[in-house]
Amino acid sequence: MIEGEFELAPTGEVSLVVPIAAHVSIGVHERNLWVGARMLAAATAFLFLPFIFGYLYLGSLNTSGMWRPHHMTAPIGWGLAIVASLLASAGLLAVARQALAHQRVRGAWQASLASLVLGLAAVVLQGAEFEELPFEPTDGGYASVFIGWTGAFALLVLATMVWLEIVVAGIVSRRATPALINASELDAVGFFTAFVAGLGVVTFTFLYLL
Repeated sequence: MIEGEFELAPTGEVSLVVPIAAHVSIGVHERNLWVGARMLAAATAFLFLPFIFGYLYLGSLNTSGMWRPHHMTAPIGWGLAIVASLLASAGLLAVARQALAHQRVRGAWQASLASLVLGLAAVVLQGAEFEELPFEPTDGGYASVFIGWTGAFALLVLATMVWLEIVVAGIVSRRATPALINASELDAVGFFTAFVAGLGVVTFTFLYLL
């Protein structure tokens, strides 16, 4: 039998307040976030596999020499700036997770906010790169794969930053909530942001270096 405190509701019914149940629900919440973040990462990986397949397949066929006519390439400077922003964003989230684990809420909030700004900067840089590309989507197989892949990736980064913004707001607004909840949410978004940064490295390698 679970111990708790009894109180009389206005209707005359007896309600049971169970502190242990609250603790158990926090543990369930933490596990759900842990599993959910990893399932989301796996699903996202499968979402981007067609781009890798398209790159390799169309590049190997090179029908009528239309894979990369005139040896077109994307401006590597933009790609470096984007992937550097994402890696820095993921690194700052790792710092924020450590700060929150040591009950430094202000430090966690500041690092998370800086991570959010860098992630959004990566999206803005991607949009700016589209304006500077020396090719159009119809200029060959590489061009179409590049724009489709980077466009989908930019949307993924934007969605991740929306998730991070929700968590950052929660860190500030729920200071009375047990730190375990905030920490587990930050861990989940931090794991996924690190995964997105890794996917950004893969994207950079395929589209700018190969």
